[in-house]
Amino acid sequence: MSFSVSQFKQQFPLFSQPENRDLVYLDNAATTQKPAVVIDAIRDFYLHSNANTHRSSHRLARQATAMVERVRAQAAAFLGTGNVREVIFTRGATEGLNLLANSLCAELAPGDEVVLSTAEHHANLVPWQMAAARHQLHIRYVPDERGIPQFDRLVEVLGPRTRIVSLTAGSNALGFRADLAQIRQMLAGRDLRWVVDAAQLAAHEPIDVQEIGCDFLVCSAHKFYGPSGIGLLFGREQWLQQMPPWQGGGEMIADVDLHSSHYADLPHKFEAGTSSLAAIAGLGACLEFLQSQDRAAMAVHEQQLLRTLHEQVGKLPGMELLSSAENNLGILAFSDSRFVPVDLMHWLDGKDIAVRVGHHCAQPLIRATGHSATLRASLAAYNSEQDVARFVAAVAEFLDQLDSAENAPTHVEPEVAEGWPIDDLSVLDIEALRSRRGWQERYRLLMQWSKAIAAKPIIRSPEHLVQGCESSAWLVHRQLGEKHYFALDSDSRVVKGLGAFLLSQLNGKSLEEVRSTDLEALFTEFEFDKHLSPSRSNGFYALMQRAMAILEQQK
Repeated sequence: MSFSVSQFKQQFPLFSQPENRDLVYLDNAATTQKPAVVIDAIRDFYLHSNANTHRSSHRLARQATAMVERVRAQAAAFLGTGNVREVIFTRGATEGLNLLANSLCAELAPGDEVVLSTAEHHANLVPWQMAAARHQLHIRYVPDERGIPQFDRLVEVLGPRTRIVSLTAGSNALGFRADLAQIRQMLAGRDLRWVVDAAQLAAHEPIDVQEIGCDFLVCSAHKFYGPSGIGLLFGREQWLQQMPPWQGGGEMIADVDLHSSHYADLPHKFEAGTSSLAAIAGLGACLEFLQSQDRAAMAVHEQQLLRTLHEQVGKLPGMELLSSAENNLGILAFSDSRFVPVDLMHWLDGKDIAVRVGHHCAQPLIRATGHSATLRASLAAYNSEQDVARFVAAVAEFLDQLDSAENAPTHVEPEVAEGWPIDDLSVLDIEALRSRRGWQERYRLLMQWSKAIAAKPIIRSPEHLVQGCESSAWLVHRQLGEKHYFALDSDSRVVKGLGAFLLSQLNGKSLEEVRSTDLEALFTEFEFDKHLSPSRSNGFYALMQRAMAILEQQK
């Protein structure tokens, strides 16, 4: 077999929709798009087989039950185990890890140890922390360097009371892989249970739990072109038999009386309640779809794109690459001291390029790198060289307009009184904003307007923090006679630009004058509501509502 990116992409209906034909989707580490066969399988289940499983012998129930067990066998092959009793359906990797943390730790004694790494997704941190608190366990971490685990030093934290080692196969934030073969060698012969979080790995290479040698492994279908709401948990039968169930209810019960219950056999012992049956049908179609692909050729294609992405972005001035193209699961992560990542994200969104910013549910790792947020572009096999080129060009254009904003006239030195300055917003021209017809041009002007807002460290205190802004923003107020004045500060240039726009309509006015100004209508007129994310739009409204609430208190 071989791989054609154009033929592969044609199998994903989202990209053929009129509104998405120019979309560059680089948020695949969060979730992948779905091929037509997956969408059709979900629809087909509801059209032809919708019934609950195992609990009835009528025709539809038999069909649904047969489908579930057929997909379980497919999943066993996908994971590399020939034993269907070792495959448990979950709602996703998060539920699988919660199940393991609750069931495995219930059998431990106070003082036993769980080993994790600083690179774990919150889903592989929080459940173990909760279980450790409940059972008086100790959590130890693999030694790290600026948050990046040094897995070759794992043996340094293994001790006679280590009972569980739960590690990611690849970072969802920076993309680096763990050397699973090396970890297997270091854990060999020890009386412990090894859990692998393969949520990121499953999309990029075949999984073989026998070769990996782990005791448990979790993954989520939506990360490898399958539906949301369904995941897989592999567990070795001998350990699953010993573990107590996590949740109680239907399906996982063999017999119940008023005082005791007997649990069903594997794997149903861990599948309480009604499963996501349509999602299981979609998962089956997804597994067939992946089996028909040349996975090795897909991986080569992704790695070529990833190298190009790192090379091209690395050449842009001022960029700090936090990821490396080597041994990477398709992720580029970077930051730049000149702007907050969310500002670039909105610029890219205006170019119809989808990426993600934030700590990516890996706060300890991102903090250890010296950042609070990064911009992450993550690849899938349907991405192309053209996608990479558009992304790099859009980032370069953002940096160019950033430079032009830096060269724009600065604000007049503000008046300083009562400890914080009143910014001079007289240089802002609403008519100039009105004359900019395209969103990108208005965005550029907002970035320039951000320079009218001086830094005000003195107002950055909890009582002035405005809740609801996507980036932190602080707002203060002063009244001079009948005139009202506000000042704000933020790390985000876009928030400062929007704040300058807002304050230009408030500062130096009486309460009656402010009430006569329809700020929401202005926001809509300039189409900010269409082009800013809901959280960013909500941030503007949060600033406006805080300002109006302050004014009402002055009456």
